[in-house]
Amino acid sequence: MHLRIAGREVACKVAPVSDGTETYVPLEILSAVGATGEVNAKGDAAIVTLKTPPRRAELALARPNGKPMLALSDLARFLNAVVVGPEMRDKDGKLIPGMPTDRVYLLARITEARFENGALRVATSFPVPFRVRAMRDVKPARSYLDCLGAKVEKDFQPAPLPEGEKRALRLRAGQFDTDIARIVVELDGRNALCVCDTPDNAALTILAKLEEAPPGAAQSAETRVQSPVNPGESAMPSFQKPVEDGGATQNAERMDRNPNVPGNVSTASAPMPAPPTLPAATPTRGSRGTKAARGGTVNRAPLLVRGLTFAPDSDTLAHLEIATSGKAAAYVHYVDGTNQMTVDIPNAVLNLAAPDASDQKLSHPLVSALHVAQVQDAPPLTRVTLDMTRVVGFTVNPQADRLSVELRLPRNATGALSDKLIVVDAGHGGSSSGAVGRGGGTVYEKNVTLAIALKLRAALEACGARVVMTRDRDVDVPLYDRPRLANDIGADLFISIHNDSNGTPNSASGTSTYYHMGDPSSRALAICVQQAVSAVTGLPNRGALSDGILYASGLAVLRVSRMPAVLCEVAYINNARDRSKLVDPEFQQRVAQAMCDGLRNYVEGQRRVASVQTPDPMR
Repeated sequence: MHLRIAGREVACKVAPVSDGTETYVPLEILSAVGATGEVNAKGDAAIVTLKTPPRRAELALARPNGKPMLALSDLARFLNAVVVGPEMRDKDGKLIPGMPTDRVYLLARITEARFENGALRVATSFPVPFRVRAMRDVKPARSYLDCLGAKVEKDFQPAPLPEGEKRALRLRAGQFDTDIARIVVELDGRNALCVCDTPDNAALTILAKLEEAPPGAAQSAETRVQSPVNPGESAMPSFQKPVEDGGATQNAERMDRNPNVPGNVSTASAPMPAPPTLPAATPTRGSRGTKAARGGTVNRAPLLVRGLTFAPDSDTLAHLEIATSGKAAAYVHYVDGTNQMTVDIPNAVLNLAAPDASDQKLSHPLVSALHVAQVQDAPPLTRVTLDMTRVVGFTVNPQADRLSVELRLPRNATGALSDKLIVVDAGHGGSSSGAVGRGGGTVYEKNVTLAIALKLRAALEACGARVVMTRDRDVDVPLYDRPRLANDIGADLFISIHNDSNGTPNSASGTSTYYHMGDPSSRALAICVQQAVSAVTGLPNRGALSDGILYASGLAVLRVSRMPAVLCEVAYINNARDRSKLVDPEFQQRVAQAMCDGLRNYVEGQRRVASVQTPDPMR
């Protein structure tokens, strides 16, 4: 039997077993629920002690294989938890075809969900990890909190909203997946829950607070604090093709959102509506980086940037606190081809209380130095530049008197690539041909993605990584089976390979990589893959982009994946130049090796981008 607790498969020296009616588990799994256990003097029971909330009980032992084991149902009663499996059944009690019969879940019970004092409070019967996401581009705007490894019972009801509450419109709860409980709060559109992940939660009560959007903001909370596109560039990539997507419709089309703006979308880490055309920028002292300055016509009085404090929490976590005279927006991106991160603060004048704080040398494992300068005078724009040792996950929390930038080592970004289990997904297949390119013959997306995926598998295996393919031949693979496979085997990383297309042949070109909404770790993975792949294609770099610009709920293969996951659109199959590259085995090999290098960059934090090839102008 395979046992899953808190959203993860529990590795046991002694495997759980089932006799068809009961599952028996070794005492070593107790650590997964924050408990300890020891066999009593008689050897017929285990004394189980739970840390949070503190309590103790004596549970009978069984010895199905001669080893002392607990009945999972007894442990669930002690924890006020729920056992699901090993056989998955539908609402009528019938076995669900294709669902595994060798898997069992121990799920924490959702015991409370309430919204009060500008925060969502969720309680679970034992601690589980969680993630918070927000969507502003739907009506009504909503945020949701997913508890991984948790269960919402059918009769569970969230607490009524407090009388007079105007920010929250409705609170509801439901089971999103077998072991994901989702709490949804519908909001007034001006607010969203702070986006975050807590993969190692040790608390019974989860608290997610509201953050307020700047006046006039209409974009999603996931992308609001990330980098906007440069003036004159399109905020929306141009595409229209059948995709294995995101909402309820498997083959919905991506509509062309801005067909009149060609080429080379910004390499920003997430799209934002393009700001108004800037007056000529006036560079000032210490300008760094290669990106054009941000800003726009601003009527309100400028803010003051008064100080910077770098606060190391641990070797894998740090905060940059930027003191301001009021609530500020921030746009964050990596300078393309480097590990240098910039935090742009529009309508902000640099006015440091300690001028020598403008350049600081640091000795943190993630950051080596920081610099701040006012890079534009009209309208004013202040830029903080961080010299990073590697690509990291980041979140930005704007507050009344400061911007707090969290810098965190991404999930599964430790050790070596050879330690990792990676799922490679060749998009489409079988009856789903994907996009079609015509001219000098017909080219199907499904064949190109498979060719690149097979070459990527070989490159990864040459590095010692373990690779599982969602398909290795031309067969149908249901959309949700792709991320489900990765979830079930406990993959460390997931990469899906696709090719783009739009409604007008030869009107768009380039490479882009998508991550889910504002997930910091997946965004970091997308940046690593995009930097590496775009360096070898000889095509426009369209950027690492949030899938929230495609669909309100993002792309299904990314949304459902529980590990850092990306989808790379290598090139436009309906562009003659792009297509001639896509069918070239040497180009496919360069792209596959670059993807491998990007994955290695994410895991090992080393600058290992594949060598840039000189573009052939005839291709």
